[in-house]
Amino acid sequence: MKDISKGDIENNIPLVTRNDFDRDVTVKGVKLGGKRLTIMAGPCAVESKTQIMEIAQAVKEAGAHLLRGGVFKPLTFPYGDPLGRADTGSGEADRDRKDILSKAEAYQKAERRLAYIKEAGEKHGLPVISEIIYADSLAMLSPYVDMFQIGYRHMFNMDLIIALSKTDKPILLKRHYGESLRSLLGVAEHFEARGKHNFAFCERGVVVPHTHNVESRSIIDIQAVPALKEYAPTVPVFIDPSHSTFKRSYVASVSRAAIAAGADGLLIEVHPDPPNAWVDPLHSLDFKAFAALMKEIQGIAEVLGRTL
Repeated sequence: MKDISKGDIENNIPLVTRNDFDRDVTVKGVKLGGKRLTIMAGPCAVESKTQIMEIAQAVKEAGAHLLRGGVFKPLTFPYGDPLGRADTGSGEADRDRKDILSKAEAYQKAERRLAYIKEAGEKHGLPVISEIIYADSLAMLSPYVDMFQIGYRHMFNMDLIIALSKTDKPILLKRHYGESLRSLLGVAEHFEARGKHNFAFCERGVVVPHTHNVESRSIIDIQAVPALKEYAPTVPVFIDPSHSTFKRSYVASVSRAAIAAGADGLLIEVHPDPPNAWVDPLHSLDFKAFAALMKEIQGIAEVLGRTL
């Protein structure tokens, strides 16, 4: 069963579907939902101190509210994993290395890059959002990260659900591209039942017979925005126009459509040199394109009585 029934609302997801709940999802002073849109922007992978500092300044100047950046990346293939790249210790890294690290070594390298993104966020007044894939990394990540992202691959990771239910920090929960909204709401109910209420949803596309783009595994489900607003009206809803399109020239169009459909914000990948990004070079925006998109989003927001 994939459709949400009256029985589901009464018995399976009664908490997340409440419409009279005063839900507060605030990330270090930035409140998600309401009339103000929230833009989370930054690289898929934190490559160096220089890179993340440059990106933080650019996205802040363009109007972004949160700085995104990954240090743990559950990639489809092991080669090119940023955790396998050798860091010189000076804040720069050797992008040609393809070492496969042990978990302990990966944690050590991750913490160094977490320090980079925390410093960049603090310097430019941007709370930090980063993906978590290991439950036992929560203690290490917590001093550096203001909001945790659960990637689509880990939507049903019960170790993560249990661990994150115990933290006060908010969560961005991505829907897996093969799962229904019913399943997404079910995961959210797991948090609700454990007393964890400060989370937001992120739609990143669904599997279909075709995607209009040979490189992409999914296509954006714009209808998910009004549907989630209907069934879980107090939970902020975000769209990931980067991973859902996997094509740079599509990102702006899907971003505009998402805001017009009622999304509360966007999660966008931005890089100073997209073709040479370590991860996801096909869909990252450069600084000029991101700044132009922010101006377009502002215009759409004003029409809808919202603001950046």
